[in-house]
Amino acid sequence: MNHSGHPAMDPQVRATLSDPAISLLAYGHVQDQSTGNAVRYNPTAITDKLQSTVVSYYSNPPLTPDGQVRWLVLLGYRQAGKSTAPELCSYSKTAYTPGWDHVCIADTRSRAEYLHGRVHFCHNRWPEAIRSPTGGGREVRQLTFDPSVGGKMRVLSGESGAVGIGQSPDSFHGSEIPFWGDAERQFSLIFPSMINRNHSQMLLEATPWEADSWWHERCMEARYGDGRWVYAFFPFWDGKLNRRLWKPGDKLDNEEISMMERHGKEGLTLDNLAFRRLMMDTDPEIRRNPDLFRIFYPLDDVTCWLKTNRSVIHPDLLEKHGKREMVEWHGTYSEYEAPIADSIYVIGVDPAGHAARDHASFQVLKVEDDKWEQVAVYADHTEPVMFTERLMAVANRYNRAFVCVESNGVGAATIALLKQAEYPNMYHERPYRPGFTSTSQSLDKMLGWLQDALRDELIINDKDTYIQLTTYRHDKRVEDGVGAEMLRGGIGKKRRLRHHWDKISALQMAIVAARDAPRRIRKPKEVPDNIVLFKDMSWDKVQEHRKKSAVDKPVTRRKRMRYRSIKRRRK
Repeated sequence: MNHSGHPAMDPQVRATLSDPAISLLAYGHVQDQSTGNAVRYNPTAITDKLQSTVVSYYSNPPLTPDGQVRWLVLLGYRQAGKSTAPELCSYSKTAYTPGWDHVCIADTRSRAEYLHGRVHFCHNRWPEAIRSPTGGGREVRQLTFDPSVGGKMRVLSGESGAVGIGQSPDSFHGSEIPFWGDAERQFSLIFPSMINRNHSQMLLEATPWEADSWWHERCMEARYGDGRWVYAFFPFWDGKLNRRLWKPGDKLDNEEISMMERHGKEGLTLDNLAFRRLMMDTDPEIRRNPDLFRIFYPLDDVTCWLKTNRSVIHPDLLEKHGKREMVEWHGTYSEYEAPIADSIYVIGVDPAGHAARDHASFQVLKVEDDKWEQVAVYADHTEPVMFTERLMAVANRYNRAFVCVESNGVGAATIALLKQAEYPNMYHERPYRPGFTSTSQSLDKMLGWLQDALRDELIINDKDTYIQLTTYRHDKRVEDGVGAEMLRGGIGKKRRLRHHWDKISALQMAIVAARDAPRRIRKPKEVPDNIVLFKDMSWDKVQEHRKKSAVDKPVTRRKRMRYRSIKRRRK
């Protein structure tokens, strides 16, 4: 069919229509959830920011310093349109960009067909005068446009163990990734086809699921800003459907009070809590397991993950820490409390070698008799010399802190540099033996000391440290060393890749130092001398109350000890 006179043949028209921020908002249609009728697409109809973020990503994607388009990882809540919005945006891109190839993989075949059905729904209601012409024929899981005007869209199912996407796509959308058949293996086939395409766009989205899963690791990598990843999280109060009228006579329970104290300033409202009560009463899954509400409708991106038995840190040890207000990790170094004169500080160090395959990190703790508080953290890809210089600067700032470094492996270089600089306050495992040697026995001891500290003295201020604790799997036991990888030429079958648990390794070293450091007793809070006890009672009533309390108090009498005489004992 000849489409030479079609308006979309004009390159300027195509450039405008390929921008979803223009064409989708002007001409796109969706099915209204409440009425079922076709309505004009509006990214703020059911979400405050989530769908607008998706449209913005496809319209004007952020770039890496190398000029490559970043890939978006989106963590959100149920019923937000986070699967439909990327497909509608991709429709605008594909329909008016010749040769553009878009692929969507959903967790099930039915979801894949549903999402593609939303695309056809929008396409059929697009103004006919500017609608991108298709190749004709009935297509179920594919939409092919005239090659002179647009490209093609395909949907696949992630239920099978491997999904082939053919040639390198220009844009990729992964939906509900935790429920794919084998996401790790499937993405190992997809990434190579896209990593070198500078303009390629990728959006991965899902609700939270299991901690330490492949999806959890992708979210953490994007959160750190590794590679081409960029991260977006949306709590459940972003959804306009997640609100019900709060009845004036209703009262908050203790859990709801805690939620409002922590998240009220972030946007949580009483109407959101009314919705929570409704779901707790009516959703069968959530009624059986109330903890699922935080997963399906997350309040934050830390406590929303389903706990598994893979982490060596029991959730009970982290419960009190998760309830505290912690600081988001930004940059490479953060201080949570300035140095205090006469206070005692220790630093645990987890260095990295010249290859910088993982982060180098150190943790600073303020040591008191009943409290070890995290006051500063460093983590970055840093070679040994620069890392040691930064370590010494922080150690001197914190009253020449007591520094503990792992003595074997790459830590030997850091210890040598500290000795060369004549740093005076280092942990010694034995006389003339600075540092702490990591062996199979000492690693188990350090894990036990970490667990004890989490239960008793330790106070965590860095949110990222807490996140690493929730998935920590005793990485020193389950990762290959650098030398082993070089000799083998890769990761062993029963070993695992290095992970973002650098801060935990440094924290364990800090706890080793804290156990050996002198303790400073905290000064008790001064009680003002102008406090009047029993302020509503007269002097006579106070005396009468004290006498009555003394009479009512049970007296514990000890049995008198009797000793046998020496003469009797000798008989």
